[in-house]
Amino acid sequence: MKILFQGDSITEWNRDKSNPEDLGSGYVRVAAEAIAAMFPNEEFTFVNRGVSGDRTRELLKRWQEDTVDVQPDIMTLMIGVNDCWRRYDMNDPMTAEEYEQNLRSLLRDFKENTNAKLLMIEPFTVHEDTDLWREDLYLKINAYRRVAKEFADAYLPMDGIIAMLCVEAPPSHWSMDGIHLAEPGIERMGQYVAQAVAPLIRQVQSHV
Repeated sequence: MKILFQGDSITEWNRDKSNPEDLGSGYVRVAAEAIAAMFPNEEFTFVNRGVSGDRTRELLKRWQEDTVDVQPDIMTLMIGVNDCWRRYDMNDPMTAEEYEQNLRSLLRDFKENTNAKLLMIEPFTVHEDTDLWREDLYLKINAYRRVAKEFADAYLPMDGIIAMLCVEAPPSHWSMDGIHLAEPGIERMGQYVAQAVAPLIRQVQSHV
């Protein structure tokens, strides 16, 4: 069974792009290890195609090669924090309408050209200042949720999960810069992703 992890730098996280089998050192590695442990009798191929800095615009350009051509049985998708971030670090905003349109284009193509199950992982931030970026991010998250209702087989509300984790420990415990996860955040996210993927694995197995 082939599981594809698609997204931006949080998904990529130090993967060696010259090695198509490398999973990086982020949540993808943790999720893959947890999934393999949960299903010891299943043979998995895990593929990480996250690319640092990507927005939905960049993902559109590599979608065929890095997603459709992979022909996964299951894909996880997390994209959106850079669609928000570029407004603040490069003065290059993307409207929620364009973001939603890009997502729909990506996932319509995905559903038409693969038979894969889809887990959509909500974009998030872990800033100490909870108001930072929120005006823009909430619009993106709401668009993500609307698209998920139409296309996703499962949904992981990661921004809400992060908010709960920040009650358990301060944001600096989970993230080094408000976006990229520290080791405790990597471990927790990987476990949450594995738990969300597990029912999709069972669905795929039941149709084999």
